[in-house]
Amino acid sequence: MRQRRLSLTVVLASTALLAAVSLVTHPGTAQALSGTPTFTNLAAPGSLPNSGNAGEPSLGVNGSTGAMMYQSYASTYKVVVDAAGVPTWTDVTPATSAFNIDPILATDRSTGRTFAGGLAGECSALAYSDNDGGSWTQMGNACTGVVDHETIGSGPWKGAAPLGSTYSHAVYYCAQTGNDACVTSSNGGLTFGAPVLVSGACSSLHGHVKVSADGTAYLPNAHCGGLAGGAITTNNGGAWSSYTIPGSSEPANGFDPSVATTADNTVYEAWQGANNHPYVAVSSTHGSTWTAPLDLGATMSPGIVTSTFQAVTAGDNGRAAVAYLGSTTGGNPFAAGWPGVWDLYVSYTYDAGATWSTVKATTDPVQRGYMCAGGTSCSAGRNLLDFMDANTTKDGRVVVGYPDGCIAACAAAGGTEAQSTSAYATIAYQSAGKGLFAAFDTTPSPSPSATISASATPSPTVSPTASPTPPGDPDPATPNLTSGTPRTATSAAAGGYSYSKILVPAGKSQLKVTLNGPSCGTLGLSCNPDLDLYAKAGAKPTTVSNDASSATSSNTETVTVTSPAAAYWYIGVYTYSGTKTASYTVTATIS
Repeated sequence: MRQRRLSLTVVLASTALLAAVSLVTHPGTAQALSGTPTFTNLAAPGSLPNSGNAGEPSLGVNGSTGAMMYQSYASTYKVVVDAAGVPTWTDVTPATSAFNIDPILATDRSTGRTFAGGLAGECSALAYSDNDGGSWTQMGNACTGVVDHETIGSGPWKGAAPLGSTYSHAVYYCAQTGNDACVTSSNGGLTFGAPVLVSGACSSLHGHVKVSADGTAYLPNAHCGGLAGGAITTNNGGAWSSYTIPGSSEPANGFDPSVATTADNTVYEAWQGANNHPYVAVSSTHGSTWTAPLDLGATMSPGIVTSTFQAVTAGDNGRAAVAYLGSTTGGNPFAAGWPGVWDLYVSYTYDAGATWSTVKATTDPVQRGYMCAGGTSCSAGRNLLDFMDANTTKDGRVVVGYPDGCIAACAAAGGTEAQSTSAYATIAYQSAGKGLFAAFDTTPSPSPSATISASATPSPTVSPTASPTPPGDPDPATPNLTSGTPRTATSAAAGGYSYSKILVPAGKSQLKVTLNGPSCGTLGLSCNPDLDLYAKAGAKPTTVSNDASSATSSNTETVTVTSPAAAYWYIGVYTYSGTKTASYTVTATIS
C-alpha cells in the first residue's frame, strides 16, 4: 500500500491571468469556439478556507446549471464563471466532511448530484447535494474493507435498474489497500452494498471510477501485471474483472491513470508509461480491444518526456482531451535532485483518437523539481499529493482542476525548487479554441482584425439572443414537429435515442415539450422502457450535451425553455433502460 499524507502548506493567492476573450458558462450565453485551444488560469480567492492547501483536487461539472464543483483537503467550492469572464468561488463545504483524511468529489453531470467528502478510515465521510452545494444530505458510511485512495462516481444502470432501487443512477465507491474493492448504492448514496474485490491482473493503485452511457463502469489502473488497464463491471457492481491494454507498460513510480467515455461508449484511457511519457489508448469494445498506445509527448516540440497526473475528459462522440503535468527534462522525476520544471499540458482529439494535438495550458511552472511518490515517507516533493482532475463545461470547454505548486516568487524567472512547496486551488479554463461539443463550433473569421479584445462586453441578458429565422431544413432526415400537434413515434433500444425537431422563429417567449410514454405499472414503479426527454438548439441532444432535460422514473416528461433561440430545436427521447420498444407521443408548443 502506498501511504499518503496531506500537505499543510498555506500560501498567498497568485494573480489569475487575464483572458483575451469573454468566458461564459451560464446556460444560453455560451459563445461558440474555434481554432487552437487557449487557457486562462483561475486561482481561488485567498479568503477561502484551504485555498492554499489544495493537493489532489477533484473537479465536477453540473450539466444543467454549468456550475463547477471543486474539492480538496477538507473544503468544497462552487465555481461559476460569469459572462464577463469573472469567476465566483463559494465555500459550500458540507459540515459532515469538514474533516477527512483523503478528499474526493464527483458530480453526475446528467442528474446534477454532487458527492463530496473523503475517507474516515476504512469507511467514508461523504454527503451529496442536488443544488450545487446549497444543501447537503448525509450519505451512508460507505465501507469497502480497504482504507486508501477512495473514488466515487455515478452513472446509468446497466440495463434495467435493479429491483428495489430508488435512484435513477448507480453510485459506485471504490478504495484500495493492495487490492481494489468497490461497493454500489441503489438509493443515490444513502446506503451501500457489500464490498466486491476486483479480480484478475489489476491491483492498486487505481484512478477515478467513471460510468459510460450504457452503464458499464470503469476503474482505471496502471498496475495490471506490467500493463496499464483497469477494472470493469457490466452488472452494476455485482462483479468486477480486469482488462489490460496491449503494448502498454506500467511506471516504476507515479500516480493515477484516468478514463473518460463518450455517448457511443468509446473509452479513452491515459497513463504514464514505464519511460514516464504520457500515453493514451482508445477502445470501442468495452476494453476488450484497444488501439496501439500513442505517446502524446511526441505531439509537442520539444517533446514531453516526463509526465504524471493524467486526467481525461470527453464530450461528443470522437472528442476527448487528456490533461497532465509534463516536462521536457528526462531522468527520474520521482528521485530527489531531478532538475526539471513541470507545466500543465492538454492534448485534444476530435476524430476518436486518430490524431491528437497538444497545447500548454500554463504560462509559468506548476512545480519545480522532483515529486515524491512515497506517501508518508516523503520529506519533500509531496505538496501536490496524488492526482488532479479534468472535466468539460456545459458549452464544451475543457477545465482542469489542479494544485499550483509554484506561485509568487517561485513562478518568476528566478524561481527555485526550494520555493515550490505550495498547493494552491486553481482551475485552468479553456478561454478560446475548439471545444468538445460540436454545437459550439464556429468557423474562425478570416480577418485578423476580428480578434475579440479583453474589454469586450457580452450581452447583459442570460437568455439566447434572438437571431433571424434559419433558412431551409438543415436535416430533412429528422422528422419535423408542428407546434401544438402531437407526434407518435417508437422508442429506441436501451441506450439509444429517437429524434424529432421543430423550427422556433425569432422573438418567441417559450418552447414547451411534453413526452407521454407507456404506463409504468399500477404503482408507477417500473417502466419498460423508461424514457427521458432532452432538447437542444441547433444539434441533437444527448444525456451529456443538452439545453433542457427531464429524466424522472416515469414516462411523462416535460421541459420548458424560456426565450428560446431562433433555431431548429432538436428533441431527443432517450431510452434509459428496458427490454422493449414502445409507442410514445411528443408535443412541442411554441408561444
